Amino acid sequence: MNMLKVMFPILLLAAVLTGCDTGESDLETIAITGVNVLTMESDQILSDQTVIIRNGIINRIGNSDDVEVPRGAQVISGDFYVMPGLAEMHAHIPSSRQGSEVMEATLGMYLSQGITTIRGMLGEPAHLEIRNRAENGEIDSPRIFTSGPSFSGNSVSSPEEAREMVREQKEAGYDLVKLHPGLSREIFDAIAEEAERVDMEFSGHISFDVGLERAIEAGQTTIEHLDRYMEYIAEVPESRTDPNIIYFGYDLTPYADRSRIPDAAARTAESGVWNVPTNTLLVNVFSPEYTTDEMLQWPGMEYIAESTREGWAQYVNNLRSGEDYNREQAREYLDIRNELTLELHRQGAGLLLGADAPQIFNPPGFSAHRELSLLVEAGLTPYEALKTGTVHVGEYLGEETTTGRVAPGYRADLLILSENPLLSIPFQNRIEGVMVAGRYYDRAALDALLDRMDSAVDN
Repeated sequence: MNMLKVMFPILLLAAVLTGCDTGESDLETIAITGVNVLTMESDQILSDQTVIIRNGIINRIGNSDDVEVPRGAQVISGDFYVMPGLAEMHAHIPSSRQGSEVMEATLGMYLSQGITTIRGMLGEPAHLEIRNRAENGEIDSPRIFTSGPSFSGNSVSSPEEAREMVREQKEAGYDLVKLHPGLSREIFDAIAEEAERVDMEFSGHISFDVGLERAIEAGQTTIEHLDRYMEYIAEVPESRTDPNIIYFGYDLTPYADRSRIPDAAARTAESGVWNVPTNTLLVNVFSPEYTTDEMLQWPGMEYIAESTREGWAQYVNNLRSGEDYNREQAREYLDIRNELTLELHRQGAGLLLGADAPQIFNPPGFSAHRELSLLVEAGLTPYEALKTGTVHVGEYLGEETTTGRVAPGYRADLLILSENPLLSIPFQNRIEGVMVAGRYYDRAALDALLDRMDSAVDN
């Protein structure tokens, strides 16, 4: 979402590697020794494991007694837990108008929290260049997938223009088409048809004139924010007009029929459509359990510029003081979202981890861990929640055999923790190291990155 155009200037830190630094060392080979591993093949922790990485790919994993460390390898060891790096599947990269330093530093902030893949959901030409630089290891960054500029009621005015925009974005090299509200049914249909013709994903919001059923039928790849599910399960008053973008059906809470949730989940599962719930965004906005003063103290907020923090607080306070807001209705609305999230999971409709950072008390990286904790609150087990940012991402990308697990042949995108990840969500200060495509950042490098961001924020 792009409700608040905010900036938080931060600085870039170059990659810092640890380990052997002799002339004989082979920096293309890394051995992580004597560690506990959550491979994500199951919820079992494997103890005393050694992981060998060559050229950014996991080469071998096994009991430390059985795996020989290659001569000259960079060695990482300690009382650590190793799991796949996480993906933030509804991320935002700052606009080039804010400057390359801000763009690159924001990517570094994601990386500092173990986010090794992001899906940028409001792209522009500069994001294509920065995507390539990230892939080449030229900057400190997660792997990037990016949409193009969004399709909305303001950006496209006819089916013919919509088709042309899809073709242009495909030719430019964007990974997906991003949908925002305000699209007519006719224009949406044109986008869906042209995207299918050129083999391009289309994902995002669902417009008022389109609705959940048509979006699912058309093959929308992902639905963000559980958009239009409330309209599906509620008896919608005929006089209702499309509300504020942040509401996502909050106003329909009194009309919701929870008995329809299983049907909505079943239809989603049958269609193969993924959901990125971004529950933390809606909790931050609506939950009466968290005041803005409390949220301002959450981990990661210290790296957000004061002007941005004040803007977020003002937005939430204004909404909660408005005539549409009711504390009990807000609680019920969030309960319905949790019930829907859990039912989608139970029926096999894919869930992907995403927090819509940086938006409304969601600092990059930190908020993804909070989203994990909210998935657990909704009823998923910690292992099931972690799958939304690892295994499921590989499935969504069509990279089941190379992304989202700790196993031979998989990308060496790893998160190294001081505690068992199944028992320590959100991870916060438990991160000891991060690896992206075999490039390792130890705790000192991550601390230095955050220290430099902290000193650069204009507070």
